[in-house]
Amino acid sequence: MFFLNVVAITGERFSTFAPYVASVNDAGLVAFQAELPDGGSGVFAGDGGEVEELVKRSLHAGVTSHPDVNGARDTSFYGELWGGSQGAFLQRSGRLETVADTRGAFAAIGPLGPTMNEAGTVAFRADSADGASGVFAGDESAVRTVADTNGPWGEFHGLPVITHHETVVFRADRKDGVQGIYAGHEGSIRTIAENGERFESLGLFPSANDRGTVAFTATLRGGGAGVFTDDAGRITRITEIDDAFEAYRVALITNAGAVVMIATPRGGTLGIFAGPDPDADRILALGDPILDSTVGDFAANPVSVNASRQVAIRASLADGRQVIFRSDPIR
Repeated sequence: MFFLNVVAITGERFSTFAPYVASVNDAGLVAFQAELPDGGSGVFAGDGGEVEELVKRSLHAGVTSHPDVNGARDTSFYGELWGGSQGAFLQRSGRLETVADTRGAFAAIGPLGPTMNEAGTVAFRADSADGASGVFAGDESAVRTVADTNGPWGEFHGLPVITHHETVVFRADRKDGVQGIYAGHEGSIRTIAENGERFESLGLFPSANDRGTVAFTATLRGGGAGVFTDDAGRITRITEIDDAFEAYRVALITNAGAVVMIATPRGGTLGIFAGPDPDADRILALGDPILDSTVGDFAANPVSVNASRQVAIRASLADGRQVIFRSDPIR
């Protein structure tokens, strides 16, 4: 039901894609970070044909995250400048813009990587010069603080995900020990889910689509685990209590509302699934035979799905090669 389209593979041109994931826009263009045999790293993109260098290496000293790419082919990523500073960058209309860097208000950029919306607003994590860690959003013209450890937050996890309406969804632990998933918009923060009465723990990588629907994984106080969505404050479990999966790691929601899961079927191995059926919805799993080898590792996160349920996957094979795939549903 899914075709794995090879976008790029290590060898003569690329030495490694790890540890970063790949992203995909709604046109099916896959963007990825790659290190090169002669040194340095860059942002590249392809759709199964020729691979192009999306961000010229002459503009930066190195790429230190996954890239995110929107429909206009604007590209955001964390990287280093030639002077040694770290930054969150946005390439728009062929011009590299610095969204934030360590030459000013920030002491460190990251970890993990940024997300962006179709308007080119970038959400990212960083440590500010005053010692606070936080979630921020903006572009070259202005950056706003969504949440930071100067407030009730003790620690942030995963990626901040920004929607079409400039809402930023993030996973955080409060200073009082509560785990939560929150949505920041225009200076206010809404609680999506917290552990306590219903949930025992919450997954580290919630995702959100442009409608504002949030998908996340969680374990339950009464036992078991599942994938859940929040739509305007109404939380729905989208996997059955007696379903065929024993553990859920990540839920990735598309703009069309479909949810792709990284999960482990009962008696099986960790894999990527486009729905609740471990057989019919299977895209890729550890140990799967592919390209005359087997899958030894894979990675995807909220930037790795598009509205057509295409999934960008970075995989490591048992023979040492690394591959960037795009999973295409077979109509």
